[in-house]
Amino acid sequence: MKKNFYMDLLLFVSGLVCIITGIVLDFHLFGGFGGGRTLKGIITDVHTYSGYIMMVGLIFHLVWHWKWIKAVAKKQIGH
Repeated sequence: MKKNFYMDLLLFVSGLVCIITGIVLDFHLFGGFGGGRTLKGIITDVHTYSGYIMMVGLIFHLVWHWKWIKAVAKKQIGH
């Protein structure tokens, strides 16, 4: 149960960070330092790595729930 909680928390936080940084990058909401290039680089890195963390978390989540996924899929296909 704790494993699921922490995995869900990791997925939520990394997803939220990825969404927020994606919006900031899409709407060019950075500025200031060095014409915004330095800050854009930092935001881009945070966006990229939060996406990687989310991807790894999703893979672990699917592996941990694989038996349940198979059971539900088998039940749905069977009916």
